[in-house]
Amino acid sequence: MDGNTSPLASLLKVAALASLASAITTATLIYGPDAAPAEGLEVQARLSGDWSYLYKPWVLFFHPQFAFVAALGAAAVLWRARPALVAIGLFYLALWATTEMTQQAYIIDALNQFWRPGYLGAENAAERAGYETLLTGFRAISDSQYFVLLFGFGMGSVLLGAAFLSSDALGKGVGVVTLFLGVVSLAAFAGYYFGPAAGVTGVTGWIYANLYGPLQTGVRLALAWWLWRQAMRHRGAS
Repeated sequence: MDGNTSPLASLLKVAALASLASAITTATLIYGPDAAPAEGLEVQARLSGDWSYLYKPWVLFFHPQFAFVAALGAAAVLWRARPALVAIGLFYLALWATTEMTQQAYIIDALNQFWRPGYLGAENAAERAGYETLLTGFRAISDSQYFVLLFGFGMGSVLLGAAFLSSDALGKGVGVVTLFLGVVSLAAFAGYYFGPAAGVTGVTGWIYANLYGPLQTGVRLALAWWLWRQAMRHRGAS
């Protein structure tokens, strides 16, 4: 980078590139090909060596890292105007990113490096039964992590999205979409885990199926452009 570029501008350029990367990973996760559905523990266990299945957990491991670095760049610009929204929003986004990465690490490592190969290579019925218990219970572990990450993503998106409303026109657009996606995530959280709110899952399911992909990819691209513009504005700042 240019020696005259300020530290803030350098951070914002890195954050812009991270937001671009998060848009690419978002599109990959939503529109990339999926492995054929697998029924039964043994068939599912054989996925441990299938890259058409494994590539999405790897993408999903890196995706929140890119998104959180982009959020750090946005926070650096928005802090002065909305410090409370930014600080608390970053807390929830950090919770989301860390939990998402941990969930995928369990899938990549524990599930597909240890438990599934162990199940396939078990030498006796007792050993196989032990691995079967781990594989059967894994879904509950993963869903419990999803419980945390979905709430963290929803809260962080709502708060950081609200902070963007104090920005310029492009920033306000990023804020409105981010806030909307955060509300959708919190509504989905309520529908999945809070019995009386289960009726909202039809609405959130439709949004996830029809709107979420283009909106999430588009807003991450818009954020990349906003961050890059902010970097140009701050490149001479001390």
